[in-house]
Amino acid sequence: MGELINIDVFVTDKKVNDAIQLQVDKKLNVYKGDFKRFKYYCSINNREINFESLEVYLYETIENGLKLSTFNRRSAAIKYHLENVYELLQTSEQRKRIAQLRSIYNNQEYSEQKRIQGQSAQPKDEVLMLIKQLDVRAKAITLLNLVTAARPSEMITLRIKHIDLQSRSVSVYMKKQNEWKVKRLTLECTNAVRSYIKEYGLQDEDYFVGQVDKHGNYTSAKISDTAYRKTIHKWLGFAPYTLRKTQITAMHEVGADIATIAKQSGHKNLETITKHYLEVNDTLVDKYI
Repeated sequence: MGELINIDVFVTDKKVNDAIQLQVDKKLNVYKGDFKRFKYYCSINNREINFESLEVYLYETIENGLKLSTFNRRSAAIKYHLENVYELLQTSEQRKRIAQLRSIYNNQEYSEQKRIQGQSAQPKDEVLMLIKQLDVRAKAITLLNLVTAARPSEMITLRIKHIDLQSRSVSVYMKKQNEWKVKRLTLECTNAVRSYIKEYGLQDEDYFVGQVDKHGNYTSAKISDTAYRKTIHKWLGFAPYTLRKTQITAMHEVGADIATIAKQSGHKNLETITKHYLEVNDTLVDKYI
């Protein structure tokens, strides 16, 4: 007679395996586009899908003038697929070789490909003037995005229940850090949000951004990052990351230390703020020259 199976153990093990597989599938989906390009590259060049082909592919990424950030993303994406779909293990030698390829960006002739250029910060008073001209919904959304320096991924997942109008704060789920952060709201922002909630009759479980059709009818549904970016651009004429950079820069200009800025913006690495946000703004330089 075969060994009896403990049904409770079986069910628990299955739940664990399913949970793990779900996380793997989510990441595979995020990296899908990068791996699809690699797979096509291997097909037209008669190469096998493996780590040796990845080396050649990444080298051509460099030679084609693509940025270091693109190199890093493609390297991580393809490696993840090779390990989790093709069940290939990267050797320590292969790891070293890809690290050497990455170091090519340190050579002077490739230094331009290391530069990170993003949306520039705008004068906060001018941004606020634009926001004040918007309708109730647009004003509340853009103002909260500005004050909290939130990322698009954080804005689209925000629900009404996460906003505490009494304490003038909002709990934001930081997708990059996989944790919740409490951010402060200004009185102006709080009043704008209160008016928006009242006019649209929003409930605790409703998405803060949600969807609104051409007739102004609100639906509690999570929109995509792309849709959110297009919406903000339609309202203000620039990308939502400009709101984030504007707030970070404005806080710095009035004397906030980096740790305080990080608390409101949700940055975990303080160096990131100095390196990728504050340096893009020339306002302070202009002031002293």
